[in-house]
Amino acid sequence: MAFLLTIKGRETSLGQKSFFSVFFFRGDLKLLKFYLKLKLWWGHINFKNTKLILAWIMVNMHKLIIGIKRKFDHKQSHFFTQKDHDMTKNKGSVSFFLKDVAEYKKSLREGKGE
Repeated sequence: MAFLLTIKGRETSLGQKSFFSVFFFRGDLKLLKFYLKLKLWWGHINFKNTKLILAWIMVNMHKLIIGIKRKFDHKQSHFFTQKDHDMTKNKGSVSFFLKDVAEYKKSLREGKGE
């Protein structure tokens, strides 16, 4: 707020319009035109059918959302579904280090048995 007051005071003392004033003036004109168009359109709305229009919009939005969800689920189904893991299946060691440790322990056990 202080910045805007400083710019306005400087603008008044120099007698020139600053960039910000021109920018805000153009923005105000666009907002005023939009408001007048909105006011004109609002006058043509028949409020008797508003409930039907809102129901139609809700049904169409519901259909659109379901359609988008189906497309997304179809394209991304492999991402969201998990495979069933067989716990009885031996997957082996997780890393080479653990594999080496497992082989070393196995060789120790075989060596003791002899």
